[in-house]
Amino acid sequence: MEKRQIAIFTDPHALLEPTEAALQDIKRRGITEIYSLGDNIGVGPNPGEVIDLLEEYGVQSVAGNSEEYITLGSEPFRSYFDRLKEKSRLWTLSKLNEHQKGLISLYPHSIELLIGGKKLGLVHFANDVRFDFGIRSTWSYQGSIERTGRGFDQFLYTNSADQLEQIEELLNHYGVDSPMMRGYLSAKQDPLFALKRVDFFDAIIQGHVHFKIYERGGSTDFYSIRAVGMAYGKDPVDTASYALLTETETGYELEEVLVKYDREKMIYSILNSGSPDPTIQRFVNMGPSRRR
Repeated sequence: MEKRQIAIFTDPHALLEPTEAALQDIKRRGITEIYSLGDNIGVGPNPGEVIDLLEEYGVQSVAGNSEEYITLGSEPFRSYFDRLKEKSRLWTLSKLNEHQKGLISLYPHSIELLIGGKKLGLVHFANDVRFDFGIRSTWSYQGSIERTGRGFDQFLYTNSADQLEQIEELLNHYGVDSPMMRGYLSAKQDPLFALKRVDFFDAIIQGHVHFKIYERGGSTDFYSIRAVGMAYGKDPVDTASYALLTETETGYELEEVLVKYDREKMIYSILNSGSPDPTIQRFVNMGPSRRR
């Protein structure tokens, strides 16, 4: 029997050239089951074109925080949104047509897969980016790993009794009509993993972090995969990245695939885009990107 193969990438951030290179390689391999872990838009020069590309290739995507900025607005994120972030959000919004915004609004917040008898959870980040972006963020995750060598503990908060109590308390205090509460209300109505805890899964595959991290916590593997168009450390700077998931008799194998892309064309697009986001300049530098 032919082995099931799944392609997964993350965080295109409106970078068309590496996203297209990855998808062309996936198509060349004959893989039709393709997932994005979100942040398809934001920062980069081609948000509309990337959304169209994902639709053309039949990519199933979860929502990242950059999509939440469009669907929920900036009010739930104002504790860390500054003037430039809001300007960047509005620029991205202006580049999306109604069809593209409609597609984004339909993204689920997580996807569950069963492959080789193993339960996998696909998500942008295993703490809910609709509201849980302060105490439990990519920064706290990376910092905990650097300090202690262990970061996955913070994901155990997701769908815990403490989290559910916090959501109820805040919604009761501020009211469900408060713009600040949109993320909490969305999480209550449509929780990550349908209220399952992360340790229900054999593996969690996530993006958001932008570079590769692997941890095993209890019986759960936690994979953060590299952003499709970004390079870190010894990664070749002109390569796109995606993960290839292959079914086996006892579960699955997960490997990274690197694909060359036209970096000069991407840089030209960035320099001529008019994007107000200053972080876009990191992609113009020819050396590998720094960690977030």
